Amino acid sequence: MASGPRLNWGLLAARGARQLMRAPVDLARVWQVAEDSLGLTVQPIERFELAGTLNQHPGHVRSDEAKRSFPAIFALAVASRTAPEPLRSASRDCAVAALLSWAGAYRPSGNPIDEWFFVPLLQAVDLTAGQADPEDGNELLRWARDFAVAGDEFYRPRAERNAGRANNWMARRLLIRTVASTVAGDDRARMELPAMLQAFVARNYVGDESGHPDGRTFDFVQRDALHYHMAAVHPLVEVLLYAPDLVSGNVRAAITAGLGFLRPFFLGERVHIEFARTTVSFDLERRDAGNPVFQQAPWDPARGRVLLRVARAVFPEVRGWTEGIVDAAYDPRTKLLAAIYGEPQRVAAWA
Repeated sequence: MASGPRLNWGLLAARGARQLMRAPVDLARVWQVAEDSLGLTVQPIERFELAGTLNQHPGHVRSDEAKRSFPAIFALAVASRTAPEPLRSASRDCAVAALLSWAGAYRPSGNPIDEWFFVPLLQAVDLTAGQADPEDGNELLRWARDFAVAGDEFYRPRAERNAGRANNWMARRLLIRTVASTVAGDDRARMELPAMLQAFVARNYVGDESGHPDGRTFDFVQRDALHYHMAAVHPLVEVLLYAPDLVSGNVRAAITAGLGFLRPFFLGERVHIEFARTTVSFDLERRDAGNPVFQQAPWDPARGRVLLRVARAVFPEVRGWTEGIVDAAYDPRTKLLAAIYGEPQRVAAWA
């Protein structure tokens, strides 16, 4: 079992013992979430029912409620590696207990729409497995690997459930597979990922009506929605954050183009009516059910804030036109990710 994390944790990994009492504000906020969560009790469920269900479906509601504690578990895991005592040890014990509860109850299905929500928990496993009792740590690492194995089974060429090889389903699957296989130390699975990422961007980035590559994705064409364009781009941004060695120059260039495609819409130079020509009937079902995301209305640039805030850390190409989003109005995990992956103005605060 690995004694330390295997994912790239950027500036977080570089912090030494002398810095524990001098926390940057974004890390201190995560510590506060951890301290507030020390009495956390989790209620794991055996499966998520998010893909293909309306928000009011009982299984969807049950799944949403079950994942409500995921941000707290992530914060506890971060504090278990970075906080001063006694918060450090208390956070470790609470995080490990929560993760073991989930590992004992939830068997990965491989469905990426359900399981990309588990990425913060897989990150938490990366931070805590080496600190746990060896038997418990190994159980957590096996559980992490199960997500990669289940995803491969879900995507077998002849599998009846073989959904979305060119859209956001695959983008999320690749993020899960990257994090799960890295955390579990599955070198064979990791070696396969650069080619898988290359093949995906070759299918997903389709170009405009004349075939000219302009950063648009198959998701944008299929759903006529920037909402789904971002759903295809955001997972790959996170792949680059957590496992930069897996991302080739060509894949990075594709992601950069996908981010650039948002620019005129984000700046208000162009307006896009979401889902006006979607080819997916379920989008219309969700619209008719009152889901605000799926209404045929102009895309709100505020919906791009989280993606662009995280992307700023590793894509200097977007910084010039996204200065206005650098503020405190983000959840603690997003603020931490934006801070630890090297955006220039943040490095000094973490030194």
